[in-house]
Amino acid sequence: MRRTAEKVFSIIEVAEQDGKWGYSDINFSEEQTSDLPESDARSMWRQVSPVAIAGSGLAAAGSDEDDRRVFYQDRDRSPVGTAYDPSLPDGRWVGYRVFTADIGAPSADVGSALAVTGQIGDLRVYYFSDGRLDGGRRLVRLEEQSQEWTYAVCDDAPEGSSISPLAAITTGQGEFVYYLDGRSHVVEASYRGVEGWAVCDVTSAVEGCPTPSSLSRLTAAGCGTDTRFVYFLDENDRPVQLEHTIVDGTKKNPEGNVEWLARSLSVYGAPAAAAGSRPAVVLTAEDHPQLYYLDADHMVVAVGFNGRGWDVNHVGVDADGGAGAPRAAAGASLAAVACADRSASQVYYLGAAYPGAGPGEGDNNLIELRGAGDDWTSRSLGAELDLPDVATGVPSPITAICTSGPRVYYTSEQ
Repeated sequence: MRRTAEKVFSIIEVAEQDGKWGYSDINFSEEQTSDLPESDARSMWRQVSPVAIAGSGLAAAGSDEDDRRVFYQDRDRSPVGTAYDPSLPDGRWVGYRVFTADIGAPSADVGSALAVTGQIGDLRVYYFSDGRLDGGRRLVRLEEQSQEWTYAVCDDAPEGSSISPLAAITTGQGEFVYYLDGRSHVVEASYRGVEGWAVCDVTSAVEGCPTPSSLSRLTAAGCGTDTRFVYFLDENDRPVQLEHTIVDGTKKNPEGNVEWLARSLSVYGAPAAAAGSRPAVVLTAEDHPQLYYLDADHMVVAVGFNGRGWDVNHVGVDADGGAGAPRAAAGASLAAVACADRSASQVYYLGAAYPGAGPGEGDNNLIELRGAGDDWTSRSLGAELDLPDVATGVPSPITAICTSGPRVYYTSEQ
């Protein structure tokens, strides 16, 4: 009987540094044997952190100084955090933490998403437990303080759905996490320390709020005193915005008030999305939201508020002077960042197979779309850099951050 080689999943970082793109494997480090002449030296790989598991969630955080943290799940379904220290002479991934073994945090549920918010040294990481310790698919919060970590389980909120996404944000009022429960309602949870958790069923609380599709992914952004934006797809796969805003006081109501508003972006011409596709949002320098998602043809669409109204741009179709960017693969994840002055965005996704490819062939090419307004260009980072294949059997999530430049992370299947 022929024994099939075991697949190994690792996390790949693709980054632009000083105008040049490159990549590295954060789970394995390539070394050369030192006891052989340089001409005879052979490359070898050394494992430096636990490998990921198929379907692992993925989240990242970074700083302008290039400090970086990446979070995923290992084969024992423990959340893992890895750290990159740019202050070292050669700059390298310096260590990792296995949260289940190290602090007793619950193991993650199969396919649980991950979300991170906060600053390096004061991060919050969220995921869903597998129920072995708490009897359900409960929200778990990891908290970093002075390089030490603790965890808390949210027993007060509904269990997350079996495929629920997660999105976490921070405003002047605190931190908030969003997910979908078993009824496909948007749930907001906020940890208040000794006061416990504050939980809100946003779908039920907001007048006229559409019910998300059972396949919907969601994304969120926060800014200012307490402005929050949450995006999801309704039951007809139309993009919806929930906005939590502070209304200034008036003579009749000097204290003002706080309210949620639900807005279907299809009213402004936004097309329906590919079922189950994951949207991404960035904020402009004016803190206006810019939403990116895949339409029914798996092309990237941008929907943004310009301060007066909403603009809809078919950036995937119109990119490269009208030649069009590559189509996204079915089930592809999508990530977006706005670097530097936030005047332009970079969007990343998995390109579709080339014409004539067999099942599972060709859906492994990382694509970048870069631009603003009507001016967008695309490039195939997968082909240019000969990147390791993106895991497609269980589609890899893609996440992106901006430190000294854009950095993209995905799970590779080797």
